[in-house]
Amino acid sequence: MEYVATINHMDEKARWYNAVTTNCTTSIRSQHPSSERVPWDWRMPVNGFMDKMLYENHGFIGDEVPFAELKKRVFINAAAKAADADPDFSQRIREGLPKR
Repeated sequence: MEYVATINHMDEKARWYNAVTTNCTTSIRSQHPSSERVPWDWRMPVNGFMDKMLYENHGFIGDEVPFAELKKRVFINAAAKAADADPDFSQRIREGLPKR
């Protein structure tokens, strides 16, 4: 019965969160000790800008080329369509990409 009470409690008193300050990016960051966290950046909660922030902080292989060029190089849609159901799909979509 305790399980049912918990579900009913959630129904009666919803728990809301702020999607900007509490999302997967901010949650992952908060799981690291304060001394190991990347400094806060407004782009963390805004998905469309996270790639540029990571690039600027040398979080990608290939950051020796301009960001726009790297983004073009790693866009895999055409390679994914060409590889389609190939058993080596994972390898094929990585051909020509920067390696570790």
